[in-house]
Amino acid sequence: MFRFVLKRLLLSLPVLLGVSVVVFALVHLAPGGPVRVMLGPLSSEELVRQIRLEMGFNRPLYVQYGLWMLDALQGDFGVSWTVQQGTPVTDIIVERIPLTVELSILSMITAILIAIPAGIISAVRKDKPADHAARIAALSGISIPDFWLGIILIMIFAVQFSFPWATGGWTPPWVDPVANLQQLFLPVITLGTAYSALIARMMRSEMLDTLSQDYVKTARAMGIGAREIVLKDASKNALIPVVTVIGVGLGQLMNGAILTETVFNLPGIGKLLILAIDRRDYRIIQALILFIASVFVFANLAVDVLYAYLDPRIRHDGN
Repeated sequence: MFRFVLKRLLLSLPVLLGVSVVVFALVHLAPGGPVRVMLGPLSSEELVRQIRLEMGFNRPLYVQYGLWMLDALQGDFGVSWTVQQGTPVTDIIVERIPLTVELSILSMITAILIAIPAGIISAVRKDKPADHAARIAALSGISIPDFWLGIILIMIFAVQFSFPWATGGWTPPWVDPVANLQQLFLPVITLGTAYSALIARMMRSEMLDTLSQDYVKTARAMGIGAREIVLKDASKNALIPVVTVIGVGLGQLMNGAILTETVFNLPGIGKLLILAIDRRDYRIIQALILFIASVFVFANLAVDVLYAYLDPRIRHDGN
């Protein structure tokens, strides 16, 4: 198992390196470079030239990239130019990480609590009313855009019912856990609903395949109860592929949080990225894209490890 984990970890490093190169290059290859992007098209050439010299942008790109990577490996992404002028980028991001992490985890928990039972019931009750209802709900969840659902929920709870906690904002759980859960209730529903639909469809498909296996038919012939077969045998085996979808979903939920945080005015990573793009703070943009890419890479790594733990054949073949 150790060799398997080490191998997957080493394979992840080139991915992160490639992402860093792309992120760095895209910003510096923009028309006029990062200084022109930050100052805007109306800035004078003399001012652009002066800032380029002060910031070291007159050096070759590979030198700039090397210096940037050395600082990034130490957690130093420079200071913000426009979002919070003079504040270290790392401090700005660290301040907003707890909200996005909490939102993603709660959304995933909500999706799992909804999707796993729905998928099992849908498979066990195949072609019956419960199955049709679950499939319609799953299709609706996948089809409805997150931002549209969020706006509808705000209109219902904030406008129609005038609930103060439905208007946005965030209170840290260590300050007021009740207010924290109230403020995240609608964002979690918005973000978790769509992903629960995907997991439910996957769970139903895997359960149907598992229930048709010979060992399940043998268990039924031996007189083992249907509840025991479904809950103890079939559902465990069906969960193995679903784990992959759930694990990768943590990274996708981070990505989905961008729109959700914007709609509900939540001061998280997603809202910060939109703000940095709007104000052309390329240092924050670089750091955030690299952070989100790292979340995806390590989420996939965690999925591989968990998958290998649940199915030993994976790690033996991987070695």
